Amino acid sequence: MTRTVLYHFFLAILLILGLLNPASGSLIDLFIGFFIFSFVSYVVLQHERLVISLAFTIAWIIFSVTKGFELTIIYGSLAGLATAILLEKYKSMKKAVVFVLIFLYLTSSWLNSENLRLVLTQDLSKFAYNNDPGVFLKTYYFMGQKLDYYDSYKMAFLNRFEMQVIPKDVWSWRLPTLFVIWQLMPGKNGLYIYYLFLLLASLVLYTAYNIGKKYLGVSLAILPAYLIFPYLHFAARDQMFLITEWWSMPLFVFGVYLLTTRKFFWATLMFSLTLMIRELYILPIVLMLIYSFFTRRKIASVFIIPIFAFLVLFFSHVYRLSFYIDSWGTIFSPRIVSDGLFFIQQTLAFGSWEYLLFQLRPFLFFFFASILGCLYILRSTNWEESILWILAYLPFTLAFLRFGQTPFNDYWGIVYVPIAIILAPLLLGLFKQRPKV
Repeated sequence: MTRTVLYHFFLAILLILGLLNPASGSLIDLFIGFFIFSFVSYVVLQHERLVISLAFTIAWIIFSVTKGFELTIIYGSLAGLATAILLEKYKSMKKAVVFVLIFLYLTSSWLNSENLRLVLTQDLSKFAYNNDPGVFLKTYYFMGQKLDYYDSYKMAFLNRFEMQVIPKDVWSWRLPTLFVIWQLMPGKNGLYIYYLFLLLASLVLYTAYNIGKKYLGVSLAILPAYLIFPYLHFAARDQMFLITEWWSMPLFVFGVYLLTTRKFFWATLMFSLTLMIRELYILPIVLMLIYSFFTRRKIASVFIIPIFAFLVLFFSHVYRLSFYIDSWGTIFSPRIVSDGLFFIQQTLAFGSWEYLLFQLRPFLFFFFASILGCLYILRSTNWEESILWILAYLPFTLAFLRFGQTPFNDYWGIVYVPIAIILAPLLLGLFKQRPKV
């Protein structure tokens, strides 16, 4: 089997596995999903008509078998194909492709989030919520009444339906950083939090495109953004977007990318915010610091400053919590998982339902493909960058063999799976010479 055949084989797999699973009953979402599929297929395959036709046929058959035939998939595919051809005709395709995806993401998010936006605009009444996102939203509204974060968090938990208790360990209390950021938004309305998240998610799409451009060239640059689109699709219509992992993940992705592009000041800022929002990222950042001591000590400050800022905030946080719980006594009581392999499987399943072929466990393929993608960076671009990308996500899977809680912490997949998805298309570089940017 030649390298060209392998290249087209894996490219077809990426395109098919990246098919969006439309929100339930949404024909517009179905149209958008197949629009994106045909649009991206033409962009990356260009004039290879036989391969494009084969990819379209397979995608249509798969959807018809799994969901039932809808003319909407034909309309969406033709519209996406026409848009790609039009952009190519006016020599604008190379610059505009990622903005097409961002526009469609914002459109889909808005159309599918009516119920979510209604909830966000309401100050939840007592006993009207029973999950962490509800607690976080209620904390935001209490802080809007000029209450202290810790009092607000406590009251939000006490108002939680059927569970009028507060967490007894330090790890169940979130750091205050994100809630303070939310308070800086104009207006005291949860809808502004949603706007900020859509901005961050759009920037993730743009950054994923730039990562693809950096390592694969312009012609394939859209693939990382295409693959991460469905993962972000879920958060834009569900209350789960309020959990801190969804907010720390984009900042961490920005930080690693900025580090590889030598923008050290901005990378330091992103890493600092990441750690001060979600402490789980202490693992990859400490490992990157250790790595820098053995290779490039001049970038060590990019990691030292965020770690120092986090430690100052964390111990201040523990001190403040000591007025509510035995915070000092619970620092060394992390969540321990009894079946680590099952927990990793859970984290790799979280969000996979947004992909049409989720039953095939696409994240397993993306995960192993990303390792090959890092090998491609190691061989062809920069071995230091390859190590940094590996340290950004692979250590989490090893740590989750021991730390975590089933079945409740499956959403911890948010901290590492997006990076694996973004890096997955880089395995194509092993079978095709990298085009010039």
